[in-house]
Amino acid sequence: MAISGDAHQPVLTNPTFFNISLPEASSTLPTRLRLLPPDIPDFVGRQAEIELLGIPSPAANTCTPPVRAIITGKPGVGKTALAVHASYLASDSYADGDLYVDLRGADEYPAPPEEVMGRLMRSLGIPEEEIPGDPLARLDAYRKVVADRPLIIVLDNASDERQVRPLIPAGNSALVLITSRSQLRGLEGFRRIDLEVFPSSTSLNFLRRVTGDDVVGADQMSAEKVVEACGHLPLALRIAANRLTATRNMRMSHLAQELTDMRDVLGALEAGDLAVRAAFNLSYRKLGKGAKNAFKRLSCVPGEDFGPGLCSSLMRCDERQAGRLLSRLAEANLIEHAATYGRYRFHDLLRVYAQEKFDDDDAKKKSQAIQSMLDWLKDSTVKAQFFLIGHTGVEFHLENAAEIDSAESAAAWAREELSNAAAALNMTLIHDTNERAVGFATSLSSICDILGEWQIWEEVLHVGIPAASQLDDPLGEIALLGAQANLARYRREFDQGLELASRVYLKSLESGIDVAIASSANQLACLFMDCGRHREGIPLLEKCLEIYRRLDLEHEIGKVLYNLGTIHRASGETGKAIEYFELDLQACLESGDEPGAAETLNTLAIAHFEMSNLEEAEKLQRASLEKFKKIGNPHKVSMVSNDLGVTLRRLQKFNEALDLHLEDVELCRTIGSRSGEALAHANVAETLYALGDPEGAEGRFNAAISVLSELGDKYRLAHVLVSQAPLLLALQKIQIAEEYASEAIAILLEYGQTRDAAGAHQLLAREYALIGEHEKSLSHAKESIRLSEDFTAPYFRAVGYIIAVEQCLQLRLAEEAESFGEALQKLVVENPELFASLGESLDKALKS
Repeated sequence: MAISGDAHQPVLTNPTFFNISLPEASSTLPTRLRLLPPDIPDFVGRQAEIELLGIPSPAANTCTPPVRAIITGKPGVGKTALAVHASYLASDSYADGDLYVDLRGADEYPAPPEEVMGRLMRSLGIPEEEIPGDPLARLDAYRKVVADRPLIIVLDNASDERQVRPLIPAGNSALVLITSRSQLRGLEGFRRIDLEVFPSSTSLNFLRRVTGDDVVGADQMSAEKVVEACGHLPLALRIAANRLTATRNMRMSHLAQELTDMRDVLGALEAGDLAVRAAFNLSYRKLGKGAKNAFKRLSCVPGEDFGPGLCSSLMRCDERQAGRLLSRLAEANLIEHAATYGRYRFHDLLRVYAQEKFDDDDAKKKSQAIQSMLDWLKDSTVKAQFFLIGHTGVEFHLENAAEIDSAESAAAWAREELSNAAAALNMTLIHDTNERAVGFATSLSSICDILGEWQIWEEVLHVGIPAASQLDDPLGEIALLGAQANLARYRREFDQGLELASRVYLKSLESGIDVAIASSANQLACLFMDCGRHREGIPLLEKCLEIYRRLDLEHEIGKVLYNLGTIHRASGETGKAIEYFELDLQACLESGDEPGAAETLNTLAIAHFEMSNLEEAEKLQRASLEKFKKIGNPHKVSMVSNDLGVTLRRLQKFNEALDLHLEDVELCRTIGSRSGEALAHANVAETLYALGDPEGAEGRFNAAISVLSELGDKYRLAHVLVSQAPLLLALQKIQIAEEYASEAIAILLEYGQTRDAAGAHQLLAREYALIGEHEKSLSHAKESIRLSEDFTAPYFRAVGYIIAVEQCLQLRLAEEAESFGEALQKLVVENPELFASLGESLDKALKS
């Protein structure tokens, strides 16, 4: 019988060995042995693996020491093809010849090592009568014959270590290559090559080799679909290519269409005696009952990878036992290691094969396995949510849930299983009720919010909101629509967020449910603040505060206090804002709300920064950064890194700030936040300018401005344009600086950010003063003072007065200087705490 094994050509498996006519002479070696199967004429790729085997290049006149290697990998990945091809490349270096044997490791009855030894010795010229019948004596004879001989020995398709260990020759003269579907972890002293599928370029090259350049070149798009449908598996590619060349009038587009129909992709991957399904069958039938069940049921996993937890839910066993099952499947190369240690995934075609096996199971057993998995994902999600939001006092009696006992373990579980849980939402709608699906979606939404998983969050809401709208329970719909508004807010799509939050607030009023009304009012107030309409948010927050106090919800009260603090900070009442932030921080810490505490710590730090309490700001921001890193929210880590870097610059810690901003650039690039990356580049630019590298700074600024302009992120663009002004003025690019500043201030005023606009004028006033442009400096100082009348900010206004006094003196405008000085004096009398923070600058201005 001829089957494919793992080679690209049929390999004889019955009889097991090639029959060779040997001379009747005694134990003298006949003419150089050539027992290898034919080499593959269209062999492609695998150069890195061949180098790892130490095969000497034909062009090189050097001889590398012989090696022993185990080539493992999933069925059909080309283990035999590599071993045979490598042996041909090395054959000239081994004078005594090459031996090949198929050990039938995937068969029900693999070849016994004693039988293999006898046949190999006969091939090496040992007469039958000189080969001992006793197994131990035969082993001794075999070792004597092959020891220290320059041979190539290919032991193909090995079953286990016990089968191949006696066949390994003594000494270091032979090249020994073992292939196996199992990883043979017990063998010592071997190089290990875990063969992977082809990369895309090699798959296409292989297709060209077999079908011809013109066939692939005529329809490159279809060819790419073919190699993707084959999962870049060499055996599947061989079958697909053979079908194309052997079937009259078949085009690449026809083949692509057949293979992209996943309902029968394995059926389409058959050509003569070559079949992907048959190759998979050989490995599957070697599994024990438990491993077979695990293999089948794991095909139900909705996401890309899985670990012991999901496996345990499908098998209804503990995680330790599930881990052993996964290890057995991995050792058999029926699943492969994922990027995260301890987690696994299917090759696409093996998943299809596993699904076929699962579909053949009893309907009741299938339903029970799926329901058990969904219950585990739902219960674990609820458990993780409660630990992440700080409700650690809740007692859980969930037998079918992951082991989660802290915010850290909850975040770790979510990072591994969140994609599976989100993908399971659609399965829940099929196998469970809408009500449970909506509850599941609400918990998932909360976790996505905390961890900053925006893409998964969007997918959850896409499924959850329509399901909630079909229920006669407004709370689920309100919660998920509110989450959609939050997601828009985080993406800085403030107008869309405000529209959504307004709808949610109206739905909450219609429901008459106090908690929903308070929550949506709080959210709507936040969106008003984001849009620069701070005062419109205050009545909503007051209403929200009244409800939460009446219901005695301390933690929720803290959230409202945070938002009130934000409004006071935006209005320039920084001292009062700090009081609110500290109250919220205390509430978060008492309730165990780590994400809330981290957020408040950073905002509190910014308020202290604005009061020039820089050491306190740095301490608070470092605490916030540590918490967000522990939680694992990359967007928040980026945000705090940005703010901490600014604080470090003010503290003259430029090198430390630069390192932080450069890390932020890479982080934003990793998570795909182009806007955040642009902001990080701008921060790098400011730091480079402070370190005396204006050229490097200008390049970073231009890159940031280009991206933010393209994205339409006008608010961040405005801040970057303002922050570039010192560099442009220093480079004497005054006109560009003025154009950028005017554009930035217009944007800030458009967004209602009066305080930021006043700050921009103040920055320009200082920078113009440094280059001796005193009239322009005074003009911007006056505009800063004028705008500061719209918010309560005595500290901020005092700085404006100081700049104005200094510039008036430079311009010899004594009366104006006196007027600004008197205003400053009055401000200081009303706010004596300013003396401590403004120090010598204030004293000098007052004396002047």
